[in-house]
Formats: sequence, C-alpha cells, structure tokens
Amino acid sequence: MFRVLVGSLSFILLFQFCDLHSQETSDVSYLEIRDDAEEKYGPSTNLLNGVKYHYPYRSARGNPFFEVQGEQDASIQINGRLYEKQKIKYDIYNQFIVLDFLNSSGAPGSIVLSNEWLDYLVIGGCQFKKFSDENGSERFGQVIFKGNFGCVYFWEKEYSPNLHDGERHYQFSDPIRHPCIVIQEQFYPYSGKRSFLKCFPEQNQLQIKSYLKEKRIRIRKSTDLEMQSLMGYINQLSEHED
Repeated sequence: MFRVLVGSLSFILLFQFCDLHSQETSDVSYLEIRDDAEEKYGPSTNLLNGVKYHYPYRSARGNPFFEVQGEQDASIQINGRLYEKQKIKYDIYNQFIVLDFLNSSGAPGSIVLSNEWLDYLVIGGCQFKKFSDENGSERFGQVIFKGNFGCVYFWEKEYSPNLHDGERHYQFSDPIRHPCIVIQEQFYPYSGKRSFLKCFPEQNQLQIKSYLKEKRIRIRKSTDLEMQSLMGYINQLSEHED
C-alpha cells in the first residue's frame, strides 16, 4: 500500500512567502498565501493523506457504501479544518472513509482517510461523528439528535454468498441500522417501541407512548425527521421537569 502525500504545497508556500516578503508586502498574511496556493495547486496535505484504495468487490452485487439520494458532494472536517464539496464515500462494511480526487495531472484516485485525523463528515445532509464503544474502539455514527437525550444510528452491511440460477455470487445486504439513545455519553440500544421506552425515565414513558400513537410513529421504520421530532419532544419533557 502507498501513502499519498502532497509535499510540494509546503515548498510552494515558502517560495511565495519569500517572494512576497522581498517585495515588502507585509500586509499579506500567511493564511492568505496558503489559501491562494491551495486554490492554484490543489488541496492541503491534511486532506490528501491516506492509504491508496482499490475497490475489491467488482463482481459482487450491491456495494459496501452508505448511500443517499440526491446531492453526493460531502463535507469533511480534518484536524479542525472543514473541506466542502468533496467526493466522500462511507464504507459501512469495512467501517472506513474513502476520498475520490483528481491528482496534479488530472488522473482520478482514491484513498482511505486515516480515522485518527477525522473529526466528522456530512453526506447528503447526514452527519457522521466518531464515537468510542465499550472496548475503546472508534466508530462513526449518524447523529440524529443532540441533547440530554441524544440519538445515534450505527450502520453496517453484510457480505455473503448467494446462489442465483445455479451460480454462486457474492452480494451486499441492504444497510442495517443499529439505533441507540445516548445519555451522558452512554449508549442504550433499542430495536422497537418497548426497548425504546425503557431508555427513558419511567415517569415520562406514558407521555412518550402517547406521542408515538398521536404522530403514528413506528420506531422500527421511523424516518430521520420523525426521530428528530420525537427526540425534540422527549428533551422538552426533561427540560420542563428541571
């Protein structure tokens, strides 16, 4: 495997800085020089830093990625800096982030970004953030709601053989959602209405149950918008009690 590093950017910045300094243009800041160089010569080393990626599933049915409808451009924050309008794919089977880009000669390439550097990403309006599990391992979760009672979805796909017309093929499953309620950085998984209600204080469960019935929300098949509305209501209940 090869690491893709754009080392020439630092040299370009230094050259431009020295050239400007020699012309006594002290009013031009380093950040302006950096942004100008990046616009002319390509993205920074923060972004183009990772392991070369080769797609290994060309004969399989389906794909390993989190898929969204509509706009495919994504935003990603790396080491505190936001990069917008990037071609980002979230591989939920292998649990890593792939960046598609054009190199300095205009040829397409793909790299697996280092999770250590990543802060969060937004794909098709869905925000993903890093979380630590009970073993200390990091994984990305889709943030549905932030609050005293939060909600996060963890996603996966299965990859398995399938017999079709007497021939054996491999295929990816549909995305599998693992929802959790987040309370004080602790995760409480749920699978249906009963386990969902148990995540909350007993004195609020009847009100939440009534809200589910009134809005006709089915926990197992709820949309992101339905869950955001529901979690907003639940957090309002807790605020009124305070």
